[in-house]
Amino acid sequence: MRPPLSRAAGILAPVLLLLTAGCGTAPAGTPAPREADAAAPRPSTPAPERPDCPESGVRVTEDGGDAALGLRVLGLRLTNCGTGPYDLHGYPAVAVLDEDGDPYPVKVLRGTGPITGELEALDSEPRPLTLAPGEYATAALVWRNTVDDLSRPLANGERISVSPAEGLPAQRVPAVVDLGTTGTLGVGPWREPDPPEAADAADPGDAPDGPDTTG
Repeated sequence: MRPPLSRAAGILAPVLLLLTAGCGTAPAGTPAPREADAAAPRPSTPAPERPDCPESGVRVTEDGGDAALGLRVLGLRLTNCGTGPYDLHGYPAVAVLDEDGDPYPVKVLRGTGPITGELEALDSEPRPLTLAPGEYATAALVWRNTVDDLSRPLANGERISVSPAEGLPAQRVPAVVDLGTTGTLGVGPWREPDPPEAADAADPGDAPDGPDTTG
């Protein structure tokens, strides 16, 4: 015979009370967690957006070159690798370095001067530029690789020191500048890069083929 419902409830009540009292209770001897430990914030150190970006916020690199009949042209690229706009105006300050990192006694001209009159971009007037993050400007160096005065030492550097302007921090750029004995280097102003359309139009490899006259 089953016990009455009231009697079964009376038997189970003490058991349920013990189970309920034991839920969520830490074993004896276990210290309660401290609120300070649970809520203590971790110190955060924001990582730089571009680890390879100098403190100045700009990076100078070589931008290709050309050589023909002793005339040398070397491009420079200044990229805004920082997080804000960068104002640029004038000419880069350039020095040609020897194997010990010391500058050669080189005469640096703003423009082509007596070196050549064929590169109008080097003689153009500088204009103020404002580079947004990720944008860049270019400049060009020109010289002649001539050995015509054996009384003067050769100035053939494999690195150059470039700063955006006089008095600003300089960066060393791997670049071969073989001045020979001329001792003269022409520096062009910072300019906006040429648009791709102009560069493509100037590329003779993209010109259409002429008419076929072979018959």
